[in-house]
Amino acid sequence: MQTPPPEHPITDPPWRPCGAGHVAVYGTLRAGGVNDIARLQPGIALLGRSLLTGTLYDLGWYPGLQLQGSSLVLAEVYPLNDALEQAMDRIEGIWPQDVGEYTKRVLTLDVALTSGGQHPLEVLVYEALPPALQGRTQITAQDWLAWITQQGREHPDTAFSLNTPQR
Repeated sequence: MQTPPPEHPITDPPWRPCGAGHVAVYGTLRAGGVNDIARLQPGIALLGRSLLTGTLYDLGWYPGLQLQGSSLVLAEVYPLNDALEQAMDRIEGIWPQDVGEYTKRVLTLDVALTSGGQHPLEVLVYEALPPALQGRTQITAQDWLAWITQQGREHPDTAFSLNTPQR
């Protein structure tokens, strides 16, 4: 690989926030997952839980969700700020280099709040793109963390490197 001349340094493309105030996580970013969201933002508080509607797929040691289908998938909902979203975009392979596995979707979901009651919230969901799901096995479980544990699978020791380009 050639090194660019100094007058043309390599720069990351501009990062863009989604505009949602919350994020719904259904896989490795859930509490207790290899990429537990609290590792990205210590002290973050779970706001509640919701059920996403779609089809869940086995992508190895992490899941992919397509927001088409009729299965229900458990998600945890957390507050979202720009720094957290940017860190998650790196993990999901969306920024600084889009590897074509996930896209960002903003949905309004009914969230069962930890403080009690239910409330509609605008949330960011990372949806797996169809090419990433070709030939992958569908998961019928509602709770991916429980399912992967039942499978007896151990993740490789690569926390936070999922889809992250090496520099």
